[in-house]
Amino acid sequence: MVLPGVLTLTLALAAGASGDRLLLCRPKVTGDPALARGEAIAEAGRMDGRFLDYGVVCEDAAESARAARRMGLPHAVSARAEGRADASRYVLVLADSATEAARAERSVEVAPGGDAARPLRTALSQLLESLPPRPGPRASRIAAWSLVGAGAAALVAGTVVAAQARDAAARANAAPDLGAHVQARDEWQRKRTASGVLLGAGGAALAAGLTWRLAF
Repeated sequence: MVLPGVLTLTLALAAGASGDRLLLCRPKVTGDPALARGEAIAEAGRMDGRFLDYGVVCEDAAESARAARRMGLPHAVSARAEGRADASRYVLVLADSATEAARAERSVEVAPGGDAARPLRTALSQLLESLPPRPGPRASRIAAWSLVGAGAAALVAGTVVAAQARDAAARANAAPDLGAHVQARDEWQRKRTASGVLLGAGGAALAAGLTWRLAF
């Protein structure tokens, strides 16, 4: 069948990355390391899913931004973890890799023995809210996929009409009289022509749309 093949190819080409990832530095630890619980920041990043663990401490936002730029990432988060007897204090700073400027900052305090990963995850999510909205798809991309969709629809319609033409041909061959034979034969000819037009136009539109999408 044409339809499963067309849909499989279209969906495979339409699939893309899940969005921009951010670099997450390991925290610079001050105070009592045991109370600081710096590993909670990496755990929070894994819980969120958009952060890539750098595995290395960044001294400040500028250093995290430079590390992100080297890796082709648009943003980075540097962190500080302070271990104190009354509470663990964390400071997260989001920076733009292009300018090395700090975009947003969040502070979190966690009582001794409390779960640090979940409030840190919330803070990371709040940092993400400060990012500019992602640009919508380009007009050329929309047009290309629209052409692909139109081509796929025409192929499906052509396949359906071709099946109807085969049915009409079968009725013509089995007609008990001349009138029924002529009527079925005329329907077969019309649907055969329409099927050819739809399949040809659909294939051309699908190929053009995919070429446009992949080339531009």
